[in-house]
Amino acid sequence: MKKWILAGVLAGVILPVQVRKAHAYDMDCAIMLCMAGGFPPSAVCAAAFRTMIRRITPWPSRPPFGVCTYAAVPVALGGPGGEADLDISTSEYAWLRKTRVLWWQGAYTNGRDGPQWSWSLRSCDGENRTCRYISRQYGSYTPWPSSILSENGQSILTLGAGRAVMMEYSDYEGAMDHSEWFRY
Repeated sequence: MKKWILAGVLAGVILPVQVRKAHAYDMDCAIMLCMAGGFPPSAVCAAAFRTMIRRITPWPSRPPFGVCTYAAVPVALGGPGGEADLDISTSEYAWLRKTRVLWWQGAYTNGRDGPQWSWSLRSCDGENRTCRYISRQYGSYTPWPSSILSENGQSILTLGAGRAVMMEYSDYEGAMDHSEWFRY
């Protein structure tokens, strides 16, 4: 028993436990900040991009990001220490309101009347709630177009047969960009 007590005391002296302060950041804040910068190359922005895409790919999908206000940052760390809602209807957040989730679905069949193509491209707002079809065609005797113009004026390449989802977003200066298609 004395050996175990001595071993415990020595381990406590030899292997001091060092407590490190955890610096957590809100992933929604990281997504918004990285998106505003066009997702610059960094570990934080790569994680933010992956999280954003992971949120929209399951079905039913979730919004790509929530609202970050930094309001919950404690006063001791320089924050306001409270809770607040962010009003994104102001002109400073016009870039954020351009965020769209695009859904592609395409099918090809070879029936007795010859080959037929069907496709749809649906565009949803940043909360992935309000959606509308940009293009929808069923039983066409001509193939789907190679690209379709999005609501934000970008030429989006179509995929062909299958289902996929992508994000269309703007940086803080208004320059539009989009992710690649993610098949599901």
